Amino acid sequence: MLLSTKVHEQDGSLSTSIPAEAARRMGLTPGTELFWVEDGQRGYRVHLGEGKTRAILEAHEEAITEYRDVFREL
Repeated sequence: MLLSTKVHEQDGSLSTSIPAEAARRMGLTPGTELFWVEDGQRGYRVHLGEGKTRAILEAHEEAITEYRDVFREL
């Protein structure tokens, strides 16, 4: 399924909406926290901020930062 949105400037920041179908499939409700994780290819993966997600993603970020040069060589 291909979905698209446009980026708008709002109060000096950029914003976009989440298509209703994507929000429904992800189970999003107002106030849901989303984490944006770089995928290394000029893109991002979006993760729901539920359960242990924050702790896992923070540990992932620490490992990537600490071993960035090793991963780059791989």
